[in-house]
Amino acid sequence: MIKIKPTIQHTVVCPYCGIDAVSNRVLWQGIHVTVVATCPVCNIETVADLPVGQALFTPYQVNVAANEVFGDKAARDWFGVPLLESLRNPDSHCQVAMQVEKRRKVSNAIILNCLDYLYGHSLLKLLNADSYSGIDQQTGLVVMVPACLRWLVPKYVAEVWVVNIPLSSSRSYFPSLHAAMEKELIRFDEVHLSLAHSHPCGFNITNFSGQSPCKLNDPSVQVTFVWREDRIWSGRYSAKLLGWFGLDLYWQNMKVSFLFKRLKNEIPDVRCVVAGLGKSTRFPEWIQDARVALFNEDNEKTTCRIYSESKLVIGVHGSNMLLPSAHAWATIDLMPDDRWPNLAQDILYQGENDDVRMVSWRYHFIPLKTSLSQIALLARTTLLCAKEALMQFEQGSRST
Repeated sequence: MIKIKPTIQHTVVCPYCGIDAVSNRVLWQGIHVTVVATCPVCNIETVADLPVGQALFTPYQVNVAANEVFGDKAARDWFGVPLLESLRNPDSHCQVAMQVEKRRKVSNAIILNCLDYLYGHSLLKLLNADSYSGIDQQTGLVVMVPACLRWLVPKYVAEVWVVNIPLSSSRSYFPSLHAAMEKELIRFDEVHLSLAHSHPCGFNITNFSGQSPCKLNDPSVQVTFVWREDRIWSGRYSAKLLGWFGLDLYWQNMKVSFLFKRLKNEIPDVRCVVAGLGKSTRFPEWIQDARVALFNEDNEKTTCRIYSESKLVIGVHGSNMLLPSAHAWATIDLMPDDRWPNLAQDILYQGENDDVRMVSWRYHFIPLKTSLSQIALLARTTLLCAKEALMQFEQGSRST
């Protein structure tokens, strides 16, 4: 954690002369939590990232007056430059509403900033909350979330600050949001920032969704395809390339239906479900269609229950696979060619004490172009052979 009240315990180095600058105040930009600092030698004021979230790896420092960005090239275009542009062009006309829900009175606060312009990034930050579930009674976790994640905030959190702006606006700087943050922080004697790791571990998803993950020994055999309409399970020469987006969706429907039919022929009692966002096309009656046109708190909870009843979930790589993989027993992630550098970033692994060999049964990453026959074989094998594999692993462990 990083203390920011009553003093700022972070050193900002002047990018021009290398001297330690004087940290004047914290600036709440949105995604970025920054420090405004002045160099005692150059007398130049800069705004520097505090090392939380993405800034743990690629922190940036900007000189707003000189229009300069300092930091690693890796995330400059999508993380560093937007910080500078937001501060040069603050949105002073929009009065951001921040709803403050006080659940427990505390004198000290740990702020977990979950704001981000991508849903998956925000959700991953929120999972850091479990690291603070056992803190002392005088200190409370304060979670700052976009409205779409409000329903996932755990019960043990002391305060929830819901920021009512679209995810896409989180890279903008709203002076009204900064002022609202400053006003709330007056109430606390000490304030720390959570590091908000981008890929936390050791969390219990039940604390967030209220649903327990599916177990290997659960009697039901349910397979759920996670539907999305902006990154489609289609062939190499997609109709989308020709502007026939609707045909792509029908093609995805046909592939899902064919896959489920193959599984049904070999595992008669398998229950086949399609869940996710978007209701284009129709499925046969024997496939349960649990898709929604727009997510809200009620149907998000229902969808997570469906995932928790799934022995296996299958879907195209993306943030849409985070909650399914956290609740289902096994996952097949279909990887587009351009997403391999992001391997496993969309998966929430379970079973920290699993034999590493068992993990290979539970999480599969395969090319999007893999044939339906091969995917069906992998799905069937996962469903039918996992219990036998677990027994063999356990017997092998005992024998050694």
